[in-house]
Amino acid sequence: MVQRRFSLFLTAIVLLGLALRIAAATGGLWLDEAWSAELAHQAGTPLGVFLNINHDNNHHLNSLWLQFVGYDAPPLLQRALSILAGTTAIAVAAEIFRARDHRIALIAALLFAVSPMVVTMGSEARGYAGMSLALLVAILLVERWLIDERGGRTRIRLALCFALGALSQLTMLFGCIAVIGWMFFTLSARHGVIAAAQRTLALFLPALISLGAVLAVIFGAAWASPTGFQFGSYKPFEILLFLHAIVEMLGYTIGWPLVSLWLIPAALILVVLARRIGVRHAPLYALAVAAFPITLAILHAGNPGYPRYYLVASLALLLLLAEATGTMIADRGTQRGVALVVLVAIVCGSLWQDIDLIRNQRGDPGQVIVALHDRAQSGAVVLLDRESGLAMLRVAAAHLHYPLTIVETGCQPARFLFVDRFKGETFPADPVRCGMRYRAIAAARARGLSGTHWTLYERQP
Repeated sequence: MVQRRFSLFLTAIVLLGLALRIAAATGGLWLDEAWSAELAHQAGTPLGVFLNINHDNNHHLNSLWLQFVGYDAPPLLQRALSILAGTTAIAVAAEIFRARDHRIALIAALLFAVSPMVVTMGSEARGYAGMSLALLVAILLVERWLIDERGGRTRIRLALCFALGALSQLTMLFGCIAVIGWMFFTLSARHGVIAAAQRTLALFLPALISLGAVLAVIFGAAWASPTGFQFGSYKPFEILLFLHAIVEMLGYTIGWPLVSLWLIPAALILVVLARRIGVRHAPLYALAVAAFPITLAILHAGNPGYPRYYLVASLALLLLLAEATGTMIADRGTQRGVALVVLVAIVCGSLWQDIDLIRNQRGDPGQVIVALHDRAQSGAVVLLDRESGLAMLRVAAAHLHYPLTIVETGCQPARFLFVDRFKGETFPADPVRCGMRYRAIAAARARGLSGTHWTLYERQP
């Protein structure tokens, strides 16, 4: 009876997570997604995905999926792989704790179902959802192995997780380090440092070999390419960019809509108190939530301002919150009330941000084509303000099978002008291009972790 009730609750939570991801995935592909589709289309073949796209926007398994479904496939289908991976991750998160406590397992599933961070990543055509699933499966495998330190197949399964995770998104590297470190520190407490090192290496050796093979393919292809490995954009380390990204990551992980530096010490305090609360996976959380971003700051890693780069920390924080609140709820003292309040606040805040994502659809570049069709049903010529918006227009036009001519450079006659901007950048009121004045006729401002601001202008007589 208990198992049946658990299964029913878990099914309901998984269906909630699936519904949120589908609802958030109906708009047009935003900047990074569109460039992923464009690069996969240009690669031509699956082999081309591995050899010809030497770019940080190439998440290999996602690129293969985009190739398979087609350049002009509906956005929902192009995002289907991420939706499937993100939804499966909900059940895997529950499975990590199921043998220990059904309450903790259901809380983990609920947090992964509604967290705006994972809902966003699980509803766009990128590789982050696949990486998340691979990392969670690896955590589940290690969790089961640590019970009796047996399981010959675990080594091969971990190798598969490491390879598929890295082929989904290279931030899997940080997750691999956290999982291996968690294993080592746990075994050190049981058997001592030397024995722990030997057993950890024995378990993870095939995984490290598979991970090395994937990295060799990716960076070997980049080394052989005349252009080398390319970045869509690259910014050197800046402490303010780093702190803002960490705060955004934490806020979107727990559904906290306000930007507040207090989220950083709050997360660190929770990590420090994890053992006292009764959390079993404290080394994993310390490595992923605290050590990982701190190490990147010490190393002054580039591109520090993107919250999605810290997704490994977000996933570990959700597991920590599930284990901590579930353990505290089991206590009939004051801790139970505090944990319930925290859990309800996280779920309500997360749903509020999820609804905003669903309404906004990352700025929905598909509405550009809708506006063009309303004014020029047989096709249009659009002048491009800068190259970054090229893929968005091409992919959106392909989705709706709209004949669109894009003028990238020069001063060819164009009735329409498309301008895209990032956060902090402003739009011209009545821009003049090639001696012609334009007036805004449609616009969207993206909200949340992903998306691009854009404005469509029409030439004035």
